[in-house]
Order: sequence, then C-alpha cells, then structure tokens
Amino acid sequence: MSSACYVSRRLKIYLSVIAGVSVIFILFYGYSKVKTYNFKATTFVMDTLVSIEIEGPRGGEDIINNGMKIFQNLQDKFDVNLDTSEVSKINASSGLGPVEVSDDTLDVIKSSIEFSEISDGAFDITIGVITKEWGFTVGKYRLPEDKVIRELLKLVDYKNIDISDSKVELKKRGMYLDLGGIAKGYAVDKVYDFLKSKNIKEAIIDAGGTIRTIGTGKVWKIGIKDPDGRRDVIGILSLESGLAVATSGDYERYFVENGVRYHHLLDPRTGYPANLCRSVTVVSDSAAESDALSTAIFVLGPEKGLELAERLGLGTVIVDKYGDIIVSDNLSKEFVRYDD
Repeated sequence: MSSACYVSRRLKIYLSVIAGVSVIFILFYGYSKVKTYNFKATTFVMDTLVSIEIEGPRGGEDIINNGMKIFQNLQDKFDVNLDTSEVSKINASSGLGPVEVSDDTLDVIKSSIEFSEISDGAFDITIGVITKEWGFTVGKYRLPEDKVIRELLKLVDYKNIDISDSKVELKKRGMYLDLGGIAKGYAVDKVYDFLKSKNIKEAIIDAGGTIRTIGTGKVWKIGIKDPDGRRDVIGILSLESGLAVATSGDYERYFVENGVRYHHLLDPRTGYPANLCRSVTVVSDSAAESDALSTAIFVLGPEKGLELAERLGLGTVIVDKYGDIIVSDNLSKEFVRYDD
C-alpha cells in the first residue's frame, strides 16, 4: 500500500451455510483517499443464495443488477426443472437427435467433458439420471431399489455426449444431464469476467459458497466448515484475490433411512453416495474448475483425489471419512488448522 493511501484494517465476515459449501469468509480491505461506495445485492437463484458485493464509484447498482442477470440467464439455460431450459431440451431429446444450444450451454458441457476425462469419470454430468432417481434433483429424497440403480448405470457415461458445431446430443434414450456440479462455478466465472470488464477493483461473488474475488493485494481468510458440526471450522485458508474456492461436503443435502445416512454426492461408477470423504475444498484460478473437481476428488477419495489435485496443480483440503485432514503441499503454508 502506497503512502498516499489510508489503510483501514476493517474486518468483514461472510458466513455461507447453503447447499454446495459452508464457509466463513474474512476480508481485510485497504481504503484510498478516493471516495468509493459499497454495493451489495443478494438473491436466490440457481437453487442457492447468491450475493455480489462491489466497491467502486457511484453507479454500482446497475453493474450489480447486470451481474445478477447473468446468474438468472444461466439458470434459464441450465435448470433441469425448467422445461424450457436448453438442458431440459437436450434431456427430452436423448436418443432422438441433437439440440441446438447457446454458447454458454455448449461451453459448460464441453468443460464438463474435460473434467470427466481428467478425473477418469469421477465427475460426470450424465449422473443426472441417477440423481433424479434419488430425488436430489427436486428435493424429494428417497432410497432407490438396487436393481433400478444397476439398470440406470447403463445410461451414465459422458462419452455418450456428442457435440457437433453448436449442437449437443445424448446418444442413448433416457440419458439425463445434470449440471449441478459445475453450473454455479461457471456462473461465478462469467460474473467475475463481467465485473473485470467494468473495471471493478474490489468484488466478492458468492454463489452458495462457490466464491471468486477481485482485488489488489488483498488477503482472504477462508474458514472451512467442520463436517461434523462439532465446531464452526476445521481451519483457515489465506488466499490472494482472484482465486476461486469451492467445497463439496456430505452435510449439504442428505437424508437418513433405517439408520443409514445418504448424501447427494453420488459415485458415477456405483450410483450410490461416495463414502471416502466428508468434505473436499479445492482452490484454483477458475470457479468452474474448483466446483467440478471438488466433486471429482470427493468421489475419488483422499489418495487418488490428492494425486489428481497435485497433478493439476490445484490446492485442496480433504476431510476423510475418519475426520482426518489432508492438505496438498501447495496449500501447506496457507492453511492453519484449528485445534480441538
């Protein structure tokens, strides 16, 4: 910070306890002599609570409103519960032929396929046919019969997504895409790019805990939620602005039946909840990547998941099924554990 600036170590705390991730955000701002204003908007969109906060000159309301319109526009394209969405049209045409889609839908599906390939299918948006059977898509949870799961697994394979020019086709009748594991991250990146194009110098974009920030020389203190709920957080990450953070946890959406707890993070290989982790936090320079690969690493488990993160140069904090905390080497200095 230059000597021409007044520095105020004002503390801001953001607590997000929404499906997708639960985290605590702590930001230290520096303020210059130039008059700036804070603008914040919060709404429920993409099945989660979304907030955008910016710091800048007058007129920020229009910028924030246009940022929120990006989230709404993407929901209208991606929402499987909306019959008119492009993804719903793709699902309805599975096995019948290709569907013309927008650049956004094409881009997010292409990215999803890439994440499927690099994770050996641990992330797979064709899991939607099974997610729907469990009731997680519409929020009416139920335990499917094993024989039904085995039959539906025949429809789960990202390799059966065909892309030609601006058209997407699901090769088998009954296939069903669900972008829930990447949609929020993709939207956060789009809003991030929009705010940067408007020369916004300070911003926080939070889509249910999938976060990306804008700032210069800012340090973010990010608390990772304790999956057991015995304490608020298991530790604190210190990260620079511009990076994205997302967490997948088994405490987000679940139900208990006959004394057994079932959560929404399903393994595309088995059709049942992955059981080697309690939560996975991923740090990268893309919210879409953090979003998708936190799910993939959760499915892969600590050993293979950590190998994937390190191969891709991602930062990750894993809480395994025993409650042990595993931190990638590139976050070892940025992560401070909280003692019991």
